[in-house]
Amino acid sequence: MRHIVLCLTLLASVAGCENSTDPFIGFGGGGGVSQADATGNWSFTLHPSTPPACASGSLADRQLLTVHLDVLPDGTVASATSSWQNPPTTAVRPISAGSFVTLSSGFTDLFLAASTGGEMELRGTMTSGGSFSGTVSDPNPGKFPVFGACTYTTTGTKTG
Repeated sequence: MRHIVLCLTLLASVAGCENSTDPFIGFGGGGGVSQADATGNWSFTLHPSTPPACASGSLADRQLLTVHLDVLPDGTVASATSSWQNPPTTAVRPISAGSFVTLSSGFTDLFLAASTGGEMELRGTMTSGGSFSGTVSDPNPGKFPVFGACTYTTTGTKTG
């Protein structure tokens, strides 16, 4: 009985000091991202996924979008200092308020504002290793279509 109590006491004290993103002493679990992991420059590669073909004005397969994120400690994206670009154009566009990164899981939901009054939603999961996978789509289909109202799958990499 004494050994069991000692083991339970040891386990409770180790769990109480646990501060990793994984739930059991750093092993196994969903993980998440830190504010520093999420903040910075990202490059996203798009692949059209709307069959059979996207409408006129859509982006080409393997088109890159570059994004600069300033993520606050609560995961909110600072829209005043975060932006995105669609190279080769040099226009810097804002990321709309309401964009966020859930730090505990890496779930990301960004609204990329366009000059047409519309926006595209970049949604997926970022990792602490600097990668991302998800989709880019029109959050309000039919209203101010951006990039031909196409849906894209995307992968991303933190570049700085």
